[in-house]
Amino acid sequence: MINIGWIFAGVFFLISIFCILALFYQNLKSTKTNLIMKKEFERREYEFEMDKRKAEIVSLQSQINPHFLYNTLEVIRSEAIINQDTEAAEMAEALANYFRYNISKKKDIVTLGEELDNIDNYINIQKKRFGKRIQYQLLFHTDEEEARCALMPRLVIQPLVENAIYHGLEKKAQGGTVIVHITVTTKRLIIQVEDDGPGMDREVRENLERQLRGELAEPVHQDIINNKHGGIALLNINKRVQMLYGKNFGLSFSSTQQVGVEAEVTLPYHVNE
Repeated sequence: MINIGWIFAGVFFLISIFCILALFYQNLKSTKTNLIMKKEFERREYEFEMDKRKAEIVSLQSQINPHFLYNTLEVIRSEAIINQDTEAAEMAEALANYFRYNISKKKDIVTLGEELDNIDNYINIQKKRFGKRIQYQLLFHTDEEEARCALMPRLVIQPLVENAIYHGLEKKAQGGTVIVHITVTTKRLIIQVEDDGPGMDREVRENLERQLRGELAEPVHQDIINNKHGGIALLNINKRVQMLYGKNFGLSFSSTQQVGVEAEVTLPYHVNE
């Protein structure tokens, strides 16, 4: 004879399994929807910030006629050369090149070589202020010609060098050295900006890392994360990189007190075909 109780138990078991699977599917669908909504929100937030920054640049360009600025700097450079003032001539040339790259350049994606040329101009300008207190080294741990052709977002390295100078070396009476390391693998371009300043204590570094990961709503150390010297915020660099290439890429920090800070940017390795 068929045991009715077993039949009901079996049916109840199957219904229970079906309900559990339905709930699991619903939760999975809900999680997926939330992730899509979060990604869309982040994309819109990024686009809003980029539109805002572009508007600021356009506003700046409307206030400063770039050609007038470059022509004025060229006149200053020419006068300096005539007066045999080599330092003033070099300063004017570095400023013209720096403004040309930061204000007039339209491309968002540039080569590593272009970024490094901009660093040369920036360092030359800073050396006029700090003199021998600031030293700069560029080290390639790979083929230099190959590395310089790598593509990357514009204005990524200079804010890190600026951060190293103002939050690291400026605090040392004797100054120090900024070293930019370049490494290329088959899939990645790795840029490290190292200083031999006083370094960050553990709490500052951990909070900075948490902020870069989006785990803190507000920066704990506003002057570091938002760059009070008027440059591009470190958080902005990280967001730009991750919006372009994904969460596997971006900005990270390591530090030892009284040894220095090392900022590392990891990017996918691409070149123009």
